[in-house]
Amino acid sequence: MSEDHDAEPVFVRSKWGTNRYVYNANNPVGMALIIASLLFAAGAMYSLHDSSSWSEGELHDAVHAAVDSLNAAPQQVGGWSGDYEELIADAIEASGEGPEHGIVSVSPEYYDADVAGESDSESFEVTSDDVDDVYCLRVSPPQPEPDTFTAVTVSIDVTVDADSC
Repeated sequence: MSEDHDAEPVFVRSKWGTNRYVYNANNPVGMALIIASLLFAAGAMYSLHDSSSWSEGELHDAVHAAVDSLNAAPQQVGGWSGDYEELIADAIEASGEGPEHGIVSVSPEYYDADVAGESDSESFEVTSDDVDDVYCLRVSPPQPEPDTFTAVTVSIDVTVDADSC
């Protein structure tokens, strides 16, 4: 019986009406190639998922590295440079922490700052669909009034809390 399988070609024409060649499951080498292809595809899918999912530690490290970098030097806002929301998202991406293709959401949080005693700051929540952690970033001074053509350099102070704003 082994000789019959060895006589089978590794590739055969597809029986689905095309002129393509496919692996022949009746040949041991063809069967091995089918299994190897499936294992390779499964490994590639796992690798892609792993390179795009945040872990709690990665998000924590990225947010804190972004805060350190934003506090380290004056930042340009307004004009073509964007606003605080973009500045925070760019700093998280530039931190080098986390997955290569992970997605983080930075959203402004509107609340009554005068009641909270923080009228001189703006708040932003940083989240990811991959983890349950939420970080509240408070940025002061408030963002300058938008001007479409002029960027302003501002020394900002960013603080982070591991909770919703």
